[in-house]
Amino acid sequence: MPHLYSLQYKADDSVTLWVNKVGPYNNPQETYNYYSLPFCHPSGHAGHKWGGLGEVLGGNELIDSQISLKFQKNVEKSTICELKLDEAKVKQFKDAIENS
Repeated sequence: MPHLYSLQYKADDSVTLWVNKVGPYNNPQETYNYYSLPFCHPSGHAGHKWGGLGEVLGGNELIDSQISLKFQKNVEKSTICELKLDEAKVKQFKDAIENS
C-alpha cells in the first residue's frame, strides 16, 4: 500500500473522507472521538486508520465517514444524511460549543 502522503488521484477516483477528533479550541489536549457527538454515523462498520505513537497520544483517530466523494467530480447539492435532533442531542452539541 502506498504511503498516505504519496497518493495521487485521477479524475473520478474515490476519495476517502476521514473524520478525526473534536475538542475545545483553547485546550488542544482535551480531545474526543468525533462520533462522541451525535453526528450522523456511517452505516455498517467504519474503517479506522491509526498513525504512529505521536498521533495516538495526540488523540488522532481517523474514521472513514463513508461519505462518497469522487476526485475532480462536480456534484449537485444533496443530503448526506438526515438526523433527528431531540432535546438530548441538542444539549450535547450546545454543551460542546459553550464549554469549549
